[in-house]
Amino acid sequence: MLGAGTDFDRLLAEARRDVDANFREHGNAQFANMIRLTGFDREWARADGALLFDAEGREYVDCIAGYAVHAIGRSHPDMIAALCDALRSGQPQWVQFERNPLAALLAKRLCARAPAALKHVFFSNSGTEAIECALKLARRATGRSAVLHCDMAFHGLTLGSLAANGNPKLREGFGPLGDSECIPFDDLPALEQALASRRFSAFLVEPVQGKSCHAASERFLSEAARLCSRAGTLLIVDEVQTGIGRTGRFLAVEHDPNCEPDIIVLSKALAGGFVPVGATLVTKKVWDKTFDSMSRALVHASTFQSGVLAMTAGLMTLEIHDRENLSGRTETLGNQLRNDFERLARQHRVIGAVRGRGLMLGVSLRKSSAENLLASLPVIGSLEELAFGQAFVMEMLATHAVLCQVTESHTNILKFTPPLVVREPECARVVAALDATCRKLSSGVSASVRGALHAVRNACFTPTSDPSESKERIV
Repeated sequence: MLGAGTDFDRLLAEARRDVDANFREHGNAQFANMIRLTGFDREWARADGALLFDAEGREYVDCIAGYAVHAIGRSHPDMIAALCDALRSGQPQWVQFERNPLAALLAKRLCARAPAALKHVFFSNSGTEAIECALKLARRATGRSAVLHCDMAFHGLTLGSLAANGNPKLREGFGPLGDSECIPFDDLPALEQALASRRFSAFLVEPVQGKSCHAASERFLSEAARLCSRAGTLLIVDEVQTGIGRTGRFLAVEHDPNCEPDIIVLSKALAGGFVPVGATLVTKKVWDKTFDSMSRALVHASTFQSGVLAMTAGLMTLEIHDRENLSGRTETLGNQLRNDFERLARQHRVIGAVRGRGLMLGVSLRKSSAENLLASLPVIGSLEELAFGQAFVMEMLATHAVLCQVTESHTNILKFTPPLVVREPECARVVAALDATCRKLSSGVSASVRGALHAVRNACFTPTSDPSESKERIV
């Protein structure tokens, strides 16, 4: 903890004082509107493990974890110590023309945990960059340009990864994207039929989809690998969210041990949520198709790849994962949390199904007949679609201090991805919050109307840096 009067304290105080004007004038004003309407607009003061604390001292259970980034928990003391040591070491960053020892060691340790054929690693700065690398290597290795992906898939928002995005709303308005085709998730006959064209460089798939929270069925990935190999298509497994213990195994492909992917992509939890990093793990055969001579040694590179802090954070994450048995405790707590959610599903009609694996769980919500009627009406239907699932998120946050999210407005799936260090009492708080929220929003006024009223209340209340000075405003 920094003491009062540091440069960071000074900068943070100035930033908080002017955040509203700065964000609206120079940032994404629509995002600012969204978090204000949903009640997420708080001043976060500190964090510990799976908990967040706001400026008023209220404690929240974080079931978003930075989109599954903070696997080892926020403010892990061993990670902070290692990063501080790295900063003080004087080790030069990004010399560029060097054999980076930390990167080479992290690559070795990652490959030791991956399927045996994966021998090389390219480090980047995010999951979407790691996906772009994978797509690029697949094109070079196969001589093909098209990519096959799944309905509801999410692999990033850059142009290449967007071409493999299964949500048309996110693709809309950005012009022609790469050649791609979409098939249903977890559907082997559809996969086999699509691969028969022999035009795809890669089949890109998540073991557990981040948006639908559906987990691939038993042996789907191993069969997909077999079909892809027969068709000359590479299998790229996107473990950006599922990797580093999230599903109860270090990698989600371990649930299907006969799966032999050509490429695995990691990011998010790889550096514990402290430093941005991505990693593309590749077989030697595919790697050598791109980096096949000294003249091609730099055909794929990145200025900020393999930084000292990112590589240190990656190495420490692996050590903390092993020392604290995060995969094992995730499997135990994940099964317990899933059982509790399924118990609630038997008690509340509004809960349709529980999906996912480990501590990556989705709870689908069912609308009442009245809400379905509202959804069918012009104009009102569009608002209802946005308000229904979000009403549950807002109630969980405002009344029960539990952060979760809706994966997509039209799917109405509540998603829970707490840090892997979450404790049993915190899981119990989440279950109790969901139970109480379902009871409240399933009775009387519809959840959609409650959500809309909650948003209006938030819109009429403008928080300031000093809670005692908060004021209402007319919108």
